[in-house]
Amino acid sequence: MLLALFGLVAQATDAATFANFSAARHNRFLADGSLNPDFWLDHSLLTGVAVSRAVLVTPQHYITATHTATIDPTFVAADGTRHTYTASSSTVLQTILQNDFTKDDGTFLPAGSLHFSDLKLVRLSAPISPSDGITPMAVLGGGYYDMLGRSMILQGQGSQFGSDTIDFTQTEELNTGAISESLIYRWDHPLGGGGPDELTLVGGDSGEGAFIEIGGQYVLTGTNMGIGTDDATGFKYSFNTFIMPHLDEIETTIAADGYSLTVVAVPEPSLLLSAFFIMSTLWVGRRTKRFRWHEPTMR
Repeated sequence: MLLALFGLVAQATDAATFANFSAARHNRFLADGSLNPDFWLDHSLLTGVAVSRAVLVTPQHYITATHTATIDPTFVAADGTRHTYTASSSTVLQTILQNDFTKDDGTFLPAGSLHFSDLKLVRLSAPISPSDGITPMAVLGGGYYDMLGRSMILQGQGSQFGSDTIDFTQTEELNTGAISESLIYRWDHPLGGGGPDELTLVGGDSGEGAFIEIGGQYVLTGTNMGIGTDDATGFKYSFNTFIMPHLDEIETTIAADGYSLTVVAVPEPSLLLSAFFIMSTLWVGRRTKRFRWHEPTMR
């Protein structure tokens, strides 16, 4: 991971911003709470994604952001039936630094040291019954640079779903003191290239899930964490936690309840795509030497 931080100014607003928002396409639910038949994603593959700020990874555990409140999540079966479950406890996952890291206040943190992250594992008071029709989501297993250039499905507040392309990865320090590995993507609209489903995160989107599609399923990559603007260019960026570095810790925790994760590996890229990843990596290395990231804030 790269250690230098971008020069971004945090901002917060009230609703997710889409390049070309369509309620018929981007809203998971209709106004009456029923499933939207024109939604662009497959409802049957999202039963493990709560209405708000929870992604189920076992019948008794969900993932969310540390800096958001623990909730009793509501999940929706493929037939539209809603089920709400009670949360009983939570565990803040830890980041193991892969490289030396210097915090904004100048504090030096050595590689290999442990720090609280912005990912939280929440345990439900009882397992979800298979008869409820709620299926846990698979989680991603893959390296940082495996993610560059990949399209990510993003959930915003109000169960609105869009997408964006991952531009780079880096270690990020939050004003809560959390340190997390991040997947970061630029708001390309109106620059072009973002597509009609592109969105940029805003205040209130924290803790919602992020996914990539692999083999006909939506696979969890992490949760929404922050937003910011590049001082030098004015470009807007959104960033998410990256779940992959935490898989071993999650596996150890859920094993106490007799569960294990369903982990899906990132597909091997083609030779052309591999070349793109290499060039992207080189671009990221140059880019991070020119800017520094200021603390994002999200509600």
